[in-house]
Amino acid sequence: MGRIASRKTIGQDLMVEDVLAAPPTRSGSSFEELLEMLRPHGISAHSPLQPAESFRWHADIAIGAEIDVVRADLSAGWDWRYSYEDSAGELAIGLLNAGKAETLISGKSVERTPSEIAIVPLPTMQAQRVEAVDERYSSVTLTLHTGIVSKVLSATFGSVALEDLNLTPIVDLSTGVGQTLLQLVRTSASGLYDGTLARSPKASALLSEAAIQLILENVPHRLIDRLNRHPLDAPPRYVRRAVEYMRANPHLPLTVSDIAATVGVSSRLLQLGFRKIHGTTPVAYLRQIRLEAIHDELSRPENLLPVSEVALKWGFTHMGRFAAVYRSAFGLYPSDTVRRVRGFSS
Repeated sequence: MGRIASRKTIGQDLMVEDVLAAPPTRSGSSFEELLEMLRPHGISAHSPLQPAESFRWHADIAIGAEIDVVRADLSAGWDWRYSYEDSAGELAIGLLNAGKAETLISGKSVERTPSEIAIVPLPTMQAQRVEAVDERYSSVTLTLHTGIVSKVLSATFGSVALEDLNLTPIVDLSTGVGQTLLQLVRTSASGLYDGTLARSPKASALLSEAAIQLILENVPHRLIDRLNRHPLDAPPRYVRRAVEYMRANPHLPLTVSDIAATVGVSSRLLQLGFRKIHGTTPVAYLRQIRLEAIHDELSRPENLLPVSEVALKWGFTHMGRFAAVYRSAFGLYPSDTVRRVRGFSS
């Protein structure tokens, strides 16, 4: 299946204009031009709900390994029709920044406003009526690819299709889950647009998994009660094998789902085991391993890479937080490590 540069998600609504600072890559004032761009990608539409001569649009697209992000700004609303037969397993997350929408999901009509975040498996999205408010409809769509969604879903519930979960499609942004998911989406979107995630596959994999896991564990669906059926203790051997696997492969863009599948346990059980035995999460443990790898690399006289590039390579994308964590672990800032090594070797 083609990725977003050639793809349909431009017509879905979703969120947060302030996340995406990049200028629109496509724009125009012709309704037909926009339709021409969308038709090959599963979207059709009726005439706009306002006169065509007043219609303006902008679209912005960013493509990642696990996720795609699209921003759309319209000066008028209209009715959309979707055809997502080739999008099984893909999950769209989003917000409206301006305007309103009425979305048809699996035959049910869902009202949408900027105070909510939407979570929709793409094949279940059938149609949508969008309405501009004060001549503006603004949305952003983050779409998680089938590969990462299926991997996390399998590690959590076994063999089940995303479309069969019956996910609750709306989460209120005033809730803790809504705010956490919004922050994950903002981070993903900004990382795609500024190129950070493209340069740090390790961070991209963990960030995408975190968004999916948050949804599976907190948004109501038909299997959510299964999460409480697992025993509270994971056999120590699974945790030990997981640690051995992480230490042997810190260079790979690992997710908790990858690690759980390798050692033969569910990701939920692995999380519980790590908390009991190590007092932390598998992700935090993996980051500590990678922090040690960064320290080793910066401590080598032959290293010529800037600190920021080494940090990105090992999955740390926020330099301020990275420097603070590094100093907490090793008693000095990463730049101090480099200066020391170069001073000794000169």
